Amino acid sequence: MTLREFRDVLCSIPDVSVYHQKAHKSADNYIVWQEIKGLSLDGVSSESGMRIAVDFYTKKEYSSTPAEITSVLSAYDDICIDDPVIDYEDDTGFTHYAYTAEVFGGG
Repeated sequence: MTLREFRDVLCSIPDVSVYHQKAHKSADNYIVWQEIKGLSLDGVSSESGMRIAVDFYTKKEYSSTPAEITSVLSAYDDICIDDPVIDYEDDTGFTHYAYTAEVFGGG
C-alpha cells in the first residue's frame, strides 16, 4: 500500500476531516496523520513499509469514530494498527486518540 492509498483509506471514514502532518482548519472531529519512520529489523531495513502516527481529535463525547477508524484500518491485510492511547486535553477540550499503524507495500 502506498502512502496515497493509506490517505485515501483514512478519507473514506465518514464525518471526519483528514489532514497530513498538520490540521489546517479547525473542526470538531479530525484526523492528522504523518509518517514516523520506515520499518526495520535489528537495524536492517525490512520490506517496504512505514510506521505512521494517526491522531484523531474530537469534542464529541462517546464518538463512534474511533471504532470506525479501527474497523476500516483493520480491514486491510497490509495495515497493522495498535489500540489507541486516549487522552483528554484540558486546554483544547478535545479527546485525543493516538494510533500507531504499520503499512506494508509501496511506502
